Amino acid sequence: MLPFLKNKNNTGIATGVMVKHRTPDEKPEENQEEDKKAGHKAAASDLLRAIESKNIDGIADALQSAFELMDSEPHVEGEHVEPHSYDSQKED
Repeated sequence: MLPFLKNKNNTGIATGVMVKHRTPDEKPEENQEEDKKAGHKAAASDLLRAIESKNIDGIADALQSAFELMDSEPHVEGEHVEPHSYDSQKED
């Protein structure tokens, strides 16, 4: 028992601290090998948590990690023009 919780009168009454067990806020992680978007979901979760806490540095870090994750994926280099966008119609 902590010294400051000991009964000074020593009357035999025990003093204790009640500790409530808290369950985690997040669900247990699923098998990430099967989930192809696990990294995207983790980055989105980090971003939402940073926004909820209004943490500007956390938001910047979450955006940076999301950008790096998506930039590391295979993609086609060159000009990206959607087939039905205004820019593609202008070229015709």
